[in-house]
Formats: sequence, C-alpha cells, structure tokens
Amino acid sequence: MNGMLDIELIGIIVGAVMTLMILSYIFTDSFLYRWALALLVGSSVGYALGIVIRFVLLPWFTLALGQEDLAQRLFFAIPLFLGILLLLKGFTPSGALGRIAVLGNISMGFLIGVGAAIAISGALTGTLIPQVWATGQSVTFPTLLTGAVMVVGTITSLLVFSPRQRADAGEVRPVMLWLHRIGRFFIVTALAVAFVGTITSALTTLVMRVWQIASGLMGG
Repeated sequence: MNGMLDIELIGIIVGAVMTLMILSYIFTDSFLYRWALALLVGSSVGYALGIVIRFVLLPWFTLALGQEDLAQRLFFAIPLFLGILLLLKGFTPSGALGRIAVLGNISMGFLIGVGAAIAISGALTGTLIPQVWATGQSVTFPTLLTGAVMVVGTITSLLVFSPRQRADAGEVRPVMLWLHRIGRFFIVTALAVAFVGTITSALTTLVMRVWQIASGLMGG
C-alpha cells in the first residue's frame, strides 16, 4: 500500500515539475520549456502510434489476410497502397528518391478532399443548419439579438480573410473598411477569450498539482 502511495506521489511531483517547466515559457523561451514540449510531443506521438498499431493496423491486417476472395483482398490492399504512396512524401526533392515523391500527392489529395468534404458537411449539418433552425423556432428579442450578433460576427470575420475590394480611385471602400474592422474585432475577441481559457486551465492544473503534493506530504 505504501509503495503504491509512493508511486502515486512521484507521479504527482513529476507532473507538477513538468507543468512548471511548461509555464516557464511565460518568462523566457528556456531549454526547460523546449525539453518539456519535446517530451510531451514525443510521448503523444508514441502513444498515438501504439494505439494505431494495436487497434487499427493489426485488426486490419488480420481481416485482410483472413479473406479468401481475391476481390476482397484487393479491396483491403487499396488503403495499404495509398499509405505507401503517402510515405513517399518523406523523401526530399533533391534526394535520390525525390522524383517518386510526387506520387504521394495522390494520397495527399485524397485525404484533403475527403477531409474537406467531411468538414463542410459536418459544419452544415451539425452546426449551421441546427443553429438557424433553433433560432427560427424561438424568435424573441434576446435570441434574435444573439443570432444577429453571430451572423454579423461570422460574416465580417470571413471578410477579413478575403481580398479587399477597391474603388476606381484605388482606395478601399468605406463600407468594406468598416466591415474588415468589425471582423478583426470579433477575431481579436475570440483569440483573447481562447488565450484566457488556456491560461486559466494551466493555472488550475498547477494549483491542483501543488494541492496534491501538499496533501500527499501531509498524509491527507
């Protein structure tokens, strides 16, 4: 029992030290922050790779090798072929195998196309259409005002990333200029809220780590 408590306490201490190393970036870009970030990214990639091998690749190979029909085996071979082509993107253009690296664009284009289609359809069916439908069902002044702010914020934020329309005299049109300013205001506000949420989460994690260490040292 004491051994389990010691291991748990060591884990809490290591977590608190890693949290402090990450938070050291607030003061300066030190090697402690870079080391902790590299450890975080490396462990995350290793964990994700292990999950993919254990729960995706091994079952997929088991199903592929268990098929008796040649057509079904060819069906399972298509993802393997696209994956091999995607690995070719790792070769530099100046290397010996740089000429065949362009074949990886086939898999890359397939991934981008499917990903964009899923993202657009998910945004329409899961966010935009339900929000419009819900807003139309309960049309009151507060909901109408909230919906108007959301519509204005969305449209003006999208206009910030579009080319500015210019008049014949070569100057920016006043309407577009104000729309760009309103869009930048919404973007800055959203980024500020996200940044505050990130800092608050980090400080909350640090306080929890310190409290766990204090409770473990006091025997609570």
